[in-house]
Amino acid sequence: MRAMRTLQFEIALTALLAAAAAGAQAPPQQPAANVPPLAGHVSTPDAPMPQLRHAEDTNTQPTREAVSGLTPSFLHFAGPFRAPTVPQLFAGDATRLKSLVRDGKLYLSLQDAIDLALENNLDVETERYNIVLANADTVRAAGGGNIRGIDFSVQLPPNGVGGPGSPLLTADTTNTNPTAPVVTDLTSLNSTAQQTQSLAETGAGLTYSLGPNIPLFDPQIIGDAGYLRRSDAVVLGGSTGSGITASDPEPADFTTLNVSYLQGFSTGAEVEAIVNNAAQVSFAGGSQLNPFHSPTTSVTLTQPLLRGFGRGVNLRYLRIANTDKKISRLLFEQQVMNTIFGTSRLYFDLVSLGENVRVKQDSLRAATKLREDDENQEKEGTLAPIELTRARALESASSFDLIQAQGLYRQEEIILRNQLVRAASPVFQAELGSFTEVVPTDTINVPDSLSALDVPSLVTQALARRPDLAQAQLQVETGKISADASRNNARPQLNVYGNVQTRGAAQQPYEALGSAGTGIPATPQELSFGGQKVSTIYQAGVQLNLPVRNRVNESDAARDAVQLRQVQARTEKLAANVRQDVETAVVALETAQAAYTTARESLNFQSQLLDAERDKLTVGQSTEEAVLQNEAYVAQARSTEIAARSNWIKARIELDYALGDLLEKNHIELDDAIKGTLP
Repeated sequence: MRAMRTLQFEIALTALLAAAAAGAQAPPQQPAANVPPLAGHVSTPDAPMPQLRHAEDTNTQPTREAVSGLTPSFLHFAGPFRAPTVPQLFAGDATRLKSLVRDGKLYLSLQDAIDLALENNLDVETERYNIVLANADTVRAAGGGNIRGIDFSVQLPPNGVGGPGSPLLTADTTNTNPTAPVVTDLTSLNSTAQQTQSLAETGAGLTYSLGPNIPLFDPQIIGDAGYLRRSDAVVLGGSTGSGITASDPEPADFTTLNVSYLQGFSTGAEVEAIVNNAAQVSFAGGSQLNPFHSPTTSVTLTQPLLRGFGRGVNLRYLRIANTDKKISRLLFEQQVMNTIFGTSRLYFDLVSLGENVRVKQDSLRAATKLREDDENQEKEGTLAPIELTRARALESASSFDLIQAQGLYRQEEIILRNQLVRAASPVFQAELGSFTEVVPTDTINVPDSLSALDVPSLVTQALARRPDLAQAQLQVETGKISADASRNNARPQLNVYGNVQTRGAAQQPYEALGSAGTGIPATPQELSFGGQKVSTIYQAGVQLNLPVRNRVNESDAARDAVQLRQVQARTEKLAANVRQDVETAVVALETAQAAYTTARESLNFQSQLLDAERDKLTVGQSTEEAVLQNEAYVAQARSTEIAARSNWIKARIELDYALGDLLEKNHIELDDAIKGTLP
């Protein structure tokens, strides 16, 4: 009878092993999507979605990083001459962190981790300053200066101890069982490994020419006053033919004054108004200490007709600065996306590594119980000493695996913590000492099956939502502005001018208007020189500067047009990469879903095999060595299932990243992130 039961048990076990092997070798239940090939040309949408338009046009400014005194109030005369005040670097806010600490542990949900990172992460803080820099450039350009530019780099948090793929899960036993696959790193199932730094500037390394001079939009007042004594002077004029009649034996004392006012306008026109007493000082017969007794005045209006003509070319820096303000907000949104993406990966790595620690703890408890049982049997003389040695070796190996798993968990804790708080800031010193462990409260839940993913519609969504693509398109616009200025600078310089002088005889000189974007004018020396004592002078004319071959400006115009084509090509390539990101992320998610399904089935089969082996041991048909081996296989299968779940959530996050909707998925408002005050 016992032989019959044993035969039935072996038949059932053989069938179970066959079913397990078939399940392990069967193809995944969720096949990869039939993704169409990449098109030869990827066009970008003309009208971004509303949230992206909001990112471009919102005027929200950082609250703690804003510069005061950059734009003085109306009629505040001393304001422009006071240095603007830049607040100290924000030290962080520990209020949210304090509320999450209980019993010496930091209980952290994914939403809490993201909120802490957006409030305190230094990469996010640096990008807030980029918005302030763009605003400062706008003020500079409005005064007639060129722009100094913004930083186009955005950062990604570190990968963590698990790398860009799944967390590192150690395998403690060489696996010869086909039903218990060992997966220590599922990186190959992810789409593309992320870089630690992403450069979002499609115009990187390209410098456009300066173009025509910029009018001085900020009025300039230039004045000097002083005292001089004139002696041994001669009087010009007379009828002797020599032009000199006699010497003036008496010295003459004068107070000299020269005041000039310059201002430019967006059409390229510029006004020069001058008051001085140069003619009086040069030709008066006696002392005169009052500089306004008979001053010379001169007013000149000059308007370019070719080079430097028009609001488009003269307001180019202001237009670029306003576009850079939009770009800075899109770059900030990209940084927020990167921070959410990296923080989520680190968080779920910590979740997976914590689950792996529990697997190792269970294995150690089982090994310890086995060793204790074997010790009791060995004392009773019913167990060979070699079996006790084997149990002790298993316990030692399990203890080592647990130590290693705990070490990986602690390392991941440190990496995640440093993304959420500023360890060097005194604001966090007390709070960092209030907890010794980070406890993630969210878990990874993988659905039984994925809903159908419409790849073409997902690509269209990504093209409309991705902030890196939107800011690249804006860089094309700034390139067009600079290229238009280069073409304008290749034209001849033709100016029309009108001049009115009193008590002067100087001719209208040829001089370059405006500045090269520095906001500093050259003093108009010729017009302030004065002349003979004559009546009011009216003069007008045309000034022409005609380079015969003009090779320098023509070369600049051609080079800038070529560089613009390079930026356009890079932008189109970025659009193609967006489609590639979505396609590969979809494949990665579906592959991760199939891998998880297979790993879960493998764990189920391996658990059944372990139960069967234990049943065989009770009837004397197996050995403790076989049971121990199957227990090791179950532990490996549990670790593999954890790795598969970790890889699935990373693939899900990466798809959201590729689609550009991480802020929406995690309930983050861009304006709140800019201000640094999340609800």
